[in-house]
Amino acid sequence: MKKIVRLAYILTILILIDLTATLYWLANDFAEEANPIMQAFLDVSPLLFVIAKLGLSGVGIWILYFFRRRFRKVVFRVLLGLNLVYISIFVYHLWGVLFLLLITN
Repeated sequence: MKKIVRLAYILTILILIDLTATLYWLANDFAEEANPIMQAFLDVSPLLFVIAKLGLSGVGIWILYFFRRRFRKVVFRVLLGLNLVYISIFVYHLWGVLFLLLITN
């Protein structure tokens, strides 16, 4: 059970890092939003983009947390998979920062 809670916390942190990095890239015209659903929110307003990202992510994590006892193995695997996806997104953002640092020197 503790592993599931830890994975949920780590996922939350990774989502916040992704949100912050994405807003930075978008504000400086270094990138475009890859997710068409989130792009639709961004087209309306950056604030709506933030609310949608936090709201959808929060509801998803809450659903997994709610069912953590009944479907322990499934929830654990889903959280593990989502963490791996967001770790790869984090590495992609990190690669972008390193690339910017290298080309500006």
